[in-house]
Parts: sequence; structure tokens; C-alpha cells
Amino acid sequence: MIDTFYYFLFWVCILGLCFGSFFNVVILRSLSGESIVFPPSKCPKCGNKLLFWHNIPVLSYILLRGKCYFCKEKISIQYPLVELAAMLLFAFAFVKFGISITTLFAMFWVSCLIIMTGTDLKEQLVDCNIAIIMGISGIIFNIINAGAMGIAHSLTGILIGGLILELIARAGYLFTDSRAMGEADTYVAGALGAIFGQDIIVVLLLGLLTSMVFILPVFFYKQFKNNNKLTCILGVIFGLAFVIFQTLQNYYTLAIFAIIGLTLAFSILKNLNHIEERNYLPYVPALAIGALIFLFFII
Repeated sequence: MIDTFYYFLFWVCILGLCFGSFFNVVILRSLSGESIVFPPSKCPKCGNKLLFWHNIPVLSYILLRGKCYFCKEKISIQYPLVELAAMLLFAFAFVKFGISITTLFAMFWVSCLIIMTGTDLKEQLVDCNIAIIMGISGIIFNIINAGAMGIAHSLTGILIGGLILELIARAGYLFTDSRAMGEADTYVAGALGAIFGQDIIVVLLLGLLTSMVFILPVFFYKQFKNNNKLTCILGVIFGLAFVIFQTLQNYYTLAIFAIIGLTLAFSILKNLNHIEERNYLPYVPALAIGALIFLFFII
């Protein structure tokens, strides 16, 4: 006899795949301005209406060998990746919280984060309405679990998350003529604050660490291309100083680590105004990863 847990888990995975297919539609059509309902799914290259078996999550991509059935143009790898991500995250939610209302809320939050991450990575655009709806759901969730205290919990998180991200964003005006982050990042941080309350600080720190893994290599590559070798050298020395400090952990290595860090920060800020083309790097994905790590592995 099949264990009930695995039976439900199987259908949760199927549900995640189906929703992932829908998320792809939302990501693409929210950027193009089309309705998410009409017209029916079509190839973005040749415009031919897709047959029913072309829309089977992941399996259709494999059967079609990653190419359109009609025009043979390559199908974006985004489609199966989003579908698999939704399946895995829905499964994580079920394994973590079981058959409960928390699982339903977690699946909804995961859905919002997948969509916002997709549009941010694709076009560096995020629909703030999705963040607002996610934030409202966080308030409702906390009210269900803690009553009036839940409202205070959510409002505290909104204030902390939104304020921290907005201050960081506006700090960009001190060194450049633009924000350091997009406005949508503040909305997303506030929405996550509505869900996690004051623990949003931990989520933001996890997001910062995630962004460093992906953003810093890109940043130093651009510095190298702009012939700013001093900043690159300081970055390498800063990394070595961190390793030495973690190994020895004394006041001398801490002082050296702090001095090199301040020197690196000054070098970066000094050169911001000399960069002719400054593009926002997507930060919502980092916030999403931080939120998921906290949701599934910490709380």
C-alpha cells in the first residue's frame, strides 16, 4: 500500500509543474502587456498556436528536443526551469509544513517570488502589485496565527524591510545621480517583512550574501574591463584578508581586514561616477533566495 505522505507529495509535484507552466505565461505576458488568458499559447517566434501536447510541463520540452514543433526555433530553457523550480518549491513547502494552511500560504509566496524573479532576470522589471498582494497575504497569515499581535508583527517587518532597502537605494544619490536599487526592491522587501516580521533582517542578510556570490564577480569583471585594476587587486587582497582573519581570529587580523575593507569601499565609491553606463543588477532574485532559505531551512 502506498504511503499517504508520498501519495500527496506526488500530486503536489504535479500541481507545481502545472503552476510552473502557468507562471511562464505570466512572466512573458506581463512583460508584453498581453492578457494571461487570451490568446491561447503560441510560439513566440512563428506565432503558431500550440497543440495540447506541446504544453505538457517539462515533458513537452524533452519530446520536442527544445525546439518549436512548427518553425524548429529553439525553445527558451526558461520554460522547463521555471516548471521544475515550481515543482521543487511546492514539494519543499509540503514536506516542511505538511497538510496545513501554512503550506497553502507558502505555495502562494513561492509563486509570487518565482514570477517576480523571472521578470526581474528577464527584463529587470517587477510588477509591484504582486509584491503588494504577497504582503497582504503575509498580514492575513499572521493575523490567522497570532491575532492582533500578528498585525504588529507584520507592520514591524514592513517598516524594517522597506526602510532598510529604501535607505540603501537612496544612498546611491550620495555618489551618483541615481538610486542604487530599483523601487520594486523596496516593495518586495516590505512584502517579505509582512510575512516574516522582524526576522526580515535575517532574510535581508541572507539576500545580501546571495547577491555577493553573483554580483561581486560581475562587478569586478566590469572594473577590470574599465582598466580599474586597483579595485580588482584590493578585492583579491580583501578576500585573502577575510580568510586569514577567519583562520587566526585576533585583533590584528581584524584591524587589517577592516582597513582593507574600508580602502576597497572608498575605491569603489570613488569610481562610481566614472562609470559611463550603470545598470541595475537584478536584486529580487537574491531577496527571493534569502526568503526561501529562511522559510524552508531556518524557521
